[in-house]
Amino acid sequence: MKTLFLRVSRAFGRYWCMLHGVETSTSALIHGLPHIKLKSGGRIILGDGATLNVSRWSNPLNDSRGMNLHAGPGAIIRFCKNSGASTSKIIAHSAIHIGEGSLIGAGCLICDSDMHEVPLGADMPVKCAPIHIGNQVFIGANCTILKGVTIGDGAVVGAGSVVTGDIPPATLTAGQPARALRELRSPS
Repeated sequence: MKTLFLRVSRAFGRYWCMLHGVETSTSALIHGLPHIKLKSGGRIILGDGATLNVSRWSNPLNDSRGMNLHAGPGAIIRFCKNSGASTSKIIAHSAIHIGEGSLIGAGCLICDSDMHEVPLGADMPVKCAPIHIGNQVFIGANCTILKGVTIGDGAVVGAGSVVTGDIPPATLTAGQPARALRELRSPS
């Protein structure tokens, strides 16, 4: 019975995403119904084996905040092969790339813009800069990743961190703002 439930749930999740304009691989796993917003020319791409954990049963850390995927005009959010996220807000006005095998914990905010002019009400354009998350990256629960950040392959970002600058490959970082704590050994 559980296997049947999972198959139906995942098929419905893929259908829901496709219905809302998401380019979804047939092997993508969608557990629950994410909130999806695509503006003119915006794209969200879920690669082979990409996973979105939206429902409470799919991850014990998931809660009622749900998952929001927003791609503004001409923006792109790309989940590469076997990458995934749980109940996070991922908002692109430019581009957000999530590399192969990278995982994003519940409650994260990943946003490639300031969302409004700074200072508020100023007659200035909203600042945007792409975010690039490398391959095999782990981002712990409740992290914030800000515009223009590149996170190197194999990096780990500790839970609750605020990432304002680039993170080198194979580095453990944590804090507000996130700071490098140590280099990680590559698996032998």
